[in-house]
Amino acid sequence: MESIIGQTNPDWELVVVDDCSPEPLREIVESFADPRIRYVRNETNIGGENLVRQWNHCLSFATGDYVVLAADDDLYRPAFCAEVIRLAEKYPQVDLIHSSVEQIGEDGERLWDDSILPEFTSKYEYLNWWLTGRSFTCIGNFAFKRSALLSLGGFLDYPCAFGSDIATPISLSLNGVANTQEMLFCFRQSAQHLSADSSRYREKLAGISQLSEFLRAIRYEEPDNPADKEFYSLVNEDFLQKKCVYDYFNLVVKNLPLKQLFPYLKLCRLASSQDKIMMLLRWIKRRIL
Repeated sequence: MESIIGQTNPDWELVVVDDCSPEPLREIVESFADPRIRYVRNETNIGGENLVRQWNHCLSFATGDYVVLAADDDLYRPAFCAEVIRLAEKYPQVDLIHSSVEQIGEDGERLWDDSILPEFTSKYEYLNWWLTGRSFTCIGNFAFKRSALLSLGGFLDYPCAFGSDIATPISLSLNGVANTQEMLFCFRQSAQHLSADSSRYREKLAGISQLSEFLRAIRYEEPDNPADKEFYSLVNEDFLQKKCVYDYFNLVVKNLPLKQLFPYLKLCRLASSQDKIMMLLRWIKRRIL
């Protein structure tokens, strides 16, 4: 909240949606005494049942032309809001504004920086940057055009939101993406993240499969721009299959104990028998040899 209040551009609203937290959030919010801040408390814990439903519940309170889903442990640099507005005015056709990410630790220490994307990227280029791992994605480093996000039906619902922060921006990148030229968003690495929760590996595998199916269903027209042709050629069945298997292994399988290995390999439903054998051999090499 302090990082949002500290924005150099004062034209923002902050809606704090208390999802039945045991913490005294109302007192914390009221201590800021800022008329731009609103506090809402849910009658029931929505996110505990469906995290994306809570995201879309939060979206229902927004009134601005652009919305940012701000997680409670991340930070925004003072120029974030001003730069979003500048890019929105310079590229009015886009539905998505993306900030490069500075990753910080639990105590705020700087860990590493994201790539800087060109100030404007086509849908082809943006998808390429994500597929090749050159752009870090989490839901908080985007400003979404609210009307476009609502037309989409809100944030796309994946199990425990695994993949929702990827598929939603890609769906809104059809008119291109405007990108900040500085690290204006700080993503905090924490053991309390849902993505680090080892009890949710089943949901994570389901999310990886759903995201892979989403990517395979993309049907972009072949571009006329020679620069985009290279990006277009990357999105093919072979590459997407390798990407899916890579995510199965690196996000779940490599972390599994032996007793869970075979049951969870069965849940990698888009992996072929050969893919599963290769993942098993990689696990043995990593964990035993």
